[in-house]
Amino acid sequence: MKKKSVNAADGKIEQNALAHFSAGRYKDAADLYKYLLKREDNSFHRQQLAQCYLHRALQMAAKGMPKEAAVLWENYAEWTAPPLAALDAYILWQLAAGNTQKANARIAELTAKQLDEDYPWLAGCLGLLLISGSADFVAHLPPDSAFLLHWGVVREALAAYQNGQSPTCEQSLQKLPFRSAFRDFRTLLKAQMASSTSVEQARSLLGKIPEHSPYQTLAQVLLAYMQEGAGFVQTALALDPVLRRNIARTKELSKSQIALLEALQKLQDQVSAKAQFDLVLKQRSLFGIQDAQAFCQGMLVVYPAGIKDYLKYFEAKGGFEEYRLQALLYEQAENNYEAGFYWLRCIEILEQHRPANDKKIALILRHMADRASLEEALELIVDSLDYDGDDRDSYLKILNYYRQTQANPAEYQAWLEKGLQRFPADIDLLAQAAQSAADKKAFKKAAGYAAKLLKIDPVNSLAKQLLFANHLAHARRLIKTEKFHLVSKEIQAAEQLMVDKSLRQQAELLRGFYVWAAEDKQQGLQQIVETVQKLNDDPVNARFQIMLEAELLELPAASFMRALPVCKDHLLSAPQLTRLTALIEHYAEQVQDVKLLCDALDKIKAPIKKSIQQQALAEDLLLSWCRVLANIRHFELLRHCAKPAQAKWQKPVWMYYRIFAECNGDVQNLNLTSGFSLQYALMEAQQQNDQKTAILIGRFLDATRGLPDLYDDDAVLGDDYQTDEFSYAVVDDLFAHVPEKLMHKIGLKVQDIMMETEPDQFVNDMIRQYSKKIDAKRLLALFNNPAFMAAAACVKAAQQLQIDIGLGFEDVVYRFENDSPQISLPFF
Repeated sequence: MKKKSVNAADGKIEQNALAHFSAGRYKDAADLYKYLLKREDNSFHRQQLAQCYLHRALQMAAKGMPKEAAVLWENYAEWTAPPLAALDAYILWQLAAGNTQKANARIAELTAKQLDEDYPWLAGCLGLLLISGSADFVAHLPPDSAFLLHWGVVREALAAYQNGQSPTCEQSLQKLPFRSAFRDFRTLLKAQMASSTSVEQARSLLGKIPEHSPYQTLAQVLLAYMQEGAGFVQTALALDPVLRRNIARTKELSKSQIALLEALQKLQDQVSAKAQFDLVLKQRSLFGIQDAQAFCQGMLVVYPAGIKDYLKYFEAKGGFEEYRLQALLYEQAENNYEAGFYWLRCIEILEQHRPANDKKIALILRHMADRASLEEALELIVDSLDYDGDDRDSYLKILNYYRQTQANPAEYQAWLEKGLQRFPADIDLLAQAAQSAADKKAFKKAAGYAAKLLKIDPVNSLAKQLLFANHLAHARRLIKTEKFHLVSKEIQAAEQLMVDKSLRQQAELLRGFYVWAAEDKQQGLQQIVETVQKLNDDPVNARFQIMLEAELLELPAASFMRALPVCKDHLLSAPQLTRLTALIEHYAEQVQDVKLLCDALDKIKAPIKKSIQQQALAEDLLLSWCRVLANIRHFELLRHCAKPAQAKWQKPVWMYYRIFAECNGDVQNLNLTSGFSLQYALMEAQQQNDQKTAILIGRFLDATRGLPDLYDDDAVLGDDYQTDEFSYAVVDDLFAHVPEKLMHKIGLKVQDIMMETEPDQFVNDMIRQYSKKIDAKRLLALFNNPAFMAAAACVKAAQQLQIDIGLGFEDVVYRFENDSPQISLPFF
């Protein structure tokens, strides 16, 4: 019984050893194999232990540790029988470590065949050592080897070269056969001789030396010696520091040039704009003042912090250059207003020599646009096209603005047409034109753009999808009008587009409806059910898709729903909810009225709600879900998702979706609390550079223009009461000293306060709390200013969070009464 347990333990150890070996943990594996060999001699374990030592030796050599590698190889040799692997490497490791005695002993054991045929790398390295003057091991070489014979020929060639007898040298080199260990030396010496008459021929010869040759380093040294300027620098920087210094001395470089080489070597590890700027500035006398100034001037665009040093060492070249540097200096200080002033001065100077300077003016305007707000950037980019109308990227940026903000569909269409007139074969513009037409349900026009796009880009997936959708839409119209003889042709045309599998199955689904309507209802129903189950692996998506297809074909959905499994208790997985999201987006492009989508969702909303409520789905997935729900205006499902998501993640985008759902997408339903929360969410989104969310909120709030002020009650203030436009500058100034992280916490708490407390209740609570110190009428007047309410809420939130911001409610009152215009109610 004891023996069995011992064997079992050894078996486990052996398994661990193999696992370590397979994973490359050779030291751990070696320890286990040594333990097993102490218990019992085993040939497999001996061989594995030997391999562990060999692999560790190779690892040490790769780390530049030849001495340690050689010791490990000797351990390997003790545990295995000849022939020994990596013998050639071991000899070179010993030579590199300075252990010539051990190296010579192993060299003496070599046969002529091993040296001449089996170990070409070793022979090449030994040949290079001989040429370099290390000849201690010559006596230990196999006397009958071709290597020694060829070494004699090399010595003749070297002697002839040193005596200036080039023809004799070449004759000697011709005696070396192609497979000689000295063949690359022959090429190197020929290049050296050719360099005095033809540098190009010498470079060509050096290019024939293989990358892995032992002579490659000498080839690079010779190449660097022949080169000048940037070519020399590039080659020299790749050399070992010792060789680089030797070649620098050979070329008689000055101390400053050598110092520049070393600085460039350090720069390779830190190729930042600052490092490049500083180096050229420091070595400006070596580069030449004019060239150095031009380089540093160009670098200011990506390294504006260098402006002060630039102005310190270089003189500005006239008014334009002075204005340009001032603009960059203000940009560095993040003062875009002043920077814009000086950029405009630059443009005024450039406009004196039009059209020669038009391209420069356009570039300045586009540079300004990169640092401007979305609206200002749009204006600048549009202006830039007056000077350079052939900039494709500018058209795409303009279109991107209008597509993101959805601010003016007519302007988007106008710019799309302008872009297509300028670039009629541009893939991106054609794709946008096709998508725009499809969004407007102009399927024939979309198909025309898609067909043109496919001629330019035959594999364009968007074009194929649009053409596919157009064919299916036409097939549906044919089924509805009972022109059944044309349906198959239209479906086949869609299938021939070589679209992906799911789209081909979509065509097959429509074919099932065609069979049901025109030929055989039972066969058609069977085909519909089989296909929809291939398309969807859950009953929720299957039922939704069938409902939409039936509606598009004006067929009774109930006829098909009875054949599908019920979905009441089904929980949608993440991929299945993703599929439902994609289906909604797909059919939103097909239907004329999104109410059809909402009606279909109403019939499956129970499993959808349970799926979202009972599962921890990813935030990105839920954001996509809310986006499509907002687009089709299904507010019930949107509320069900957005409210808990906003409580969980507390991001501006979730606040937007929550409030958008609560007011049913109508700004007239916004109350003071919701309006304040959206304003704060907008500010937070802008601070986080979340442009998409900022656009969503901003577009929604823009719709309040022309409506009664969210913050005023005309029933109280009277129809004749005129409100001023409030500024939040005082609020910004009051809280400017509070760290951003703390303000973020305070802002989140403000949202909680305003969500939990009605505005009137909040005002009454604050007046009641401070009425003994401050007159109630004064406070009531102040609270009619939304900026004051925001500031008061921030103070209240800080107090509840026990954050000391060095600011009290009385301080806020003082600032607003002294620094901010007040409302005077008519009856006070």
